[in-house]
Amino acid sequence: MVDGRALTFRLIGINNQNFLMEDLETGSWWQQVTGRAISGPYKGRALEQMLHDEVTFGLWRREHPAGRVLGLDERQSQISANWEAGVARAPVVTPRESDDPLEPRTLVIGVTIDGSSRAYPRRVLDRTRVLLDEIAGTPIAILAGADGHSIRVFTRTVDGRAVDLLDRVGSSPARYIDGETGSEWDFSGRALSGPLAGRQLTRVKHISDFWFDWRQHNPGTSLYRE
Repeated sequence: MVDGRALTFRLIGINNQNFLMEDLETGSWWQQVTGRAISGPYKGRALEQMLHDEVTFGLWRREHPAGRVLGLDERQSQISANWEAGVARAPVVTPRESDDPLEPRTLVIGVTIDGSSRAYPRRVLDRTRVLLDEIAGTPIAILAGADGHSIRVFTRTVDGRAVDLLDRVGSSPARYIDGETGSEWDFSGRALSGPLAGRQLTRVKHISDFWFDWRQHNPGTSLYRE
């Protein structure tokens, strides 16, 4: 919705491996990763980022057993099985700095809070299943599900204190333990047992992106280091 108008988008092109959308109502072109219009009557305007889930279908179905699935239109062409491999061979337009700590296509989890952005290498989360940090004074927790693919980010302040979550190794569905109270939490950010049972952590918006792309659109970003 922009200025009270619902826009209808279609794929119009690719810009440094991000797709460009054209709205049929004004012909403006919009960048995927930022949601910002880069040409046309709406140039400079930005779509509002919405909280979204990056989870496997299995996990989503367990949490939403009555949920509905959007089916593909069979008249539309399907993405080829080797599409990812082809994209990986495409050159990256953004130049790499000589002291860049990451390869351009390193997958990162990008989080922005109060104008401060930070990138978290996905491979670190793959090893730990929990990342604890603080951005702009806000303590956060990045959690990976037991399937190794699903990701959620939460603020981790409860009753004015930061909850330090630890992975309960080998748990499936994933479970996390508050190191101070012993309360057990699930992947939805809800405490299942212990002194904090029933409490709910607040979700934080995030995006999974290649490092070169995240850095280009967030030039002031910091990088999480172990």
